[in-house]
Amino acid sequence: MKLSLRHLQLIKAICNTKNFARAAQKINISQPALSRAVATLEEQLGCKLFDRSRKGVTPTVFGKFLLKRGGPILQDVSNVERDLNLLQGVESGELVIGSGPLPAEISVGKAVARFSRNYPKVNVRIIVDRTPNLLIRLYNREIDIFVADTRVINDSSELEIILLQIQQGYFCCRAGHPLTEKKQLVLKDIFFHPLAVMWTPKVMLESWARKAGLQLNGVADLPCAILKCDYLKVLFDIVAGSDAVGLITRSILDNSILQQQLTLLPISLPELNTHYGLVSLSRYSQSPVVKIFQQYMIAADEQCSRETE
Repeated sequence: MKLSLRHLQLIKAICNTKNFARAAQKINISQPALSRAVATLEEQLGCKLFDRSRKGVTPTVFGKFLLKRGGPILQDVSNVERDLNLLQGVESGELVIGSGPLPAEISVGKAVARFSRNYPKVNVRIIVDRTPNLLIRLYNREIDIFVADTRVINDSSELEIILLQIQQGYFCCRAGHPLTEKKQLVLKDIFFHPLAVMWTPKVMLESWARKAGLQLNGVADLPCAILKCDYLKVLFDIVAGSDAVGLITRSILDNSILQQQLTLLPISLPELNTHYGLVSLSRYSQSPVVKIFQQYMIAADEQCSRETE
C-alpha cells in the first residue's frame, strides 16, 4: 500500500469541509470518485478514517492521526513549490513579510515602496504582529522574513539575524503636560503618569521602573496604568489628549502629523532604544526575492538613522 500526497489532500479536504460533496468540489473531482478513493484507502490501511452521520463527516482517531502527520507534509510540499518558483527569479511571485508594530512605522513601508517600484509584479503581504507570534509564523513558513525586536528571541540556533541600526527612544508627552513644568525631572516622575506604549515585554518595563527607584514585584505594582496598543496613531492621540506619557523615536516624531503637539522629555535612559533585526530561517535557502528585500530594508533603515543624526 502506498500512501500518496493525493490521499493526504483528500483527507485534509474532507476534514476541513466535513462533507464529501463539498470536499470533492474543493479538490475538483467527482463525489463518487472521492468516495471510492477513501473506501479503497480504508481497505488498504485496514482502518476506518471517517464516521458518517446526518450531522456530517468526522474523522476517526486514524483520520485525525493522518491529518496531524500529513498536514505539515502538505505544507512543506507547497513551500517547496513556492520556493522553486521564487528561485526562478523575482519577476513574479509573493513575498510575505512580518513586522513588529514600531518598525512597521519606522522603515518597513519605505522599504516595501522601493521594492515595489522595481519589482511591480511581486505580490507583497505584510503581517504586523509581536515578536513571539512572528517567530511562530516564521517556523510554520507562513512568512518569509520578519523585522522586529530580537531581544526576546531566546534561541537563535535555527535563525539568521541581521541586526539593524539602533535608534534611541524617548519619553514624550503633550505640550503643556505637568512634567514639562518640572525644573528637575527624573525618571521616577514618568511612572506617576499612565504609560501609553506598544507591546513591551514586562521584564523591560519592570527594569525601567527599578532603575527609577521604584520597589515593585511586577508591572501590576506600578503607580499608574499601562495603556497598550499596537497602533501608533491611537497611542499618539492618547498622549496628545491626556496626561499619559508615550515612547517614541525621533524619526517617527519628525514625520508625525502631531509633531507640534508632542514634546520630548529630557530623560536619559540608554536601554530605551530599538534593537531590531531581519530574521529568517537559516536551514532554508533564501530565495532571490527575500535577499533583495533584505537590501531594501537595510537601506531604508540606514536612511531613517541618518535623518535623525
